[in-house]
Amino acid sequence: MPKYEELKAFRKQNLIPEYNDSSSEKTMLHREARALAISRLEETARTEEEFANVISWWDKLDDNRERRERYHEIGRSEVPLEWHASDYILPGNANYDMVLWQQILAGDFIDYIFDEPDYIHELVRSQDLCLILKNMKEHQKQLLYYVIVRSYSTLQYAELNGKTDRNVHGVRETAIKQIIKKYKTAIETRLLHLPWTLTLDEKYFLENGARTKDEKNSEKQ
Repeated sequence: MPKYEELKAFRKQNLIPEYNDSSSEKTMLHREARALAISRLEETARTEEEFANVISWWDKLDDNRERRERYHEIGRSEVPLEWHASDYILPGNANYDMVLWQQILAGDFIDYIFDEPDYIHELVRSQDLCLILKNMKEHQKQLLYYVIVRSYSTLQYAELNGKTDRNVHGVRETAIKQIIKKYKTAIETRLLHLPWTLTLDEKYFLENGARTKDEKNSEKQ
């Protein structure tokens, strides 16, 4: 409902005659007129239908208020960990630092604050996935952060940590298999007890496994 659109309905019901009174010395503000109309509706309500009408008006006003508040909220942006960047904002080859910089310029510091291996679980939106990542071993968190989030090659990571490329490959594959297995179990549990909470991506994951970025991009086109 557009801002102050309800005033038209209130005027038709003659709930705020002062609002139309051009002889009034003081011009009534929109919000004052709205508050006065709602107050009069509440005072005159006698039947169940009239009280339901009052409640419906409060619901509409609450919806408007919540929508306006959302416009100013700073929360998790549409840059999920898995896909790195929105094609509508950044180039297709945008790296993680570019994503962080765009978020910082927009006043969104959440991912920047948690930009380190120990807090990798804070970089995902799914509560189930967050818990799984949080409980992983420290060396697994570190590897996943640098290889997946920071896009290091396994060879680069191996050289920095004095390990072999083969060893890094093995640790990465083991960690990913653990995540997939635990994530699937968590979603299956929710499907059994809270089926309405599953997202389309989670339903797809149960039926087909994890999406690749190529599959995700092809769906956007």
